[in-house]
Amino acid sequence: MRFSDLTLDPVTREVNRGQRRISLTRTEFALLEMLIANPRRVLTRSRILEEVWGFDFPTSGNALEVYVGYLRRKTEADGEPRLIHTVRGVGYVLRETPP
Repeated sequence: MRFSDLTLDPVTREVNRGQRRISLTRTEFALLEMLIANPRRVLTRSRILEEVWGFDFPTSGNALEVYVGYLRRKTEADGEPRLIHTVRGVGYVLRETPP
């Protein structure tokens, strides 16, 4: 799976940004896999929480925001442009430029 210079291999579970390998936890990988499978589509918080954490996950916590922060730090570590954008009041989207 590929978006811009970000690649994700669901079989080997390898993630790269350009030539740089990125090490992700299981949850970070699942979240990025969902975003990269739906490029340029706004995904709601509830849909992400259901698919990544499960139906019974409490939606009142900030776990999603924390994990998006982890992913942003890892995918932007070398000063690369942001790909994961917040859509205020809705959720997140993977795209090259901010809305």
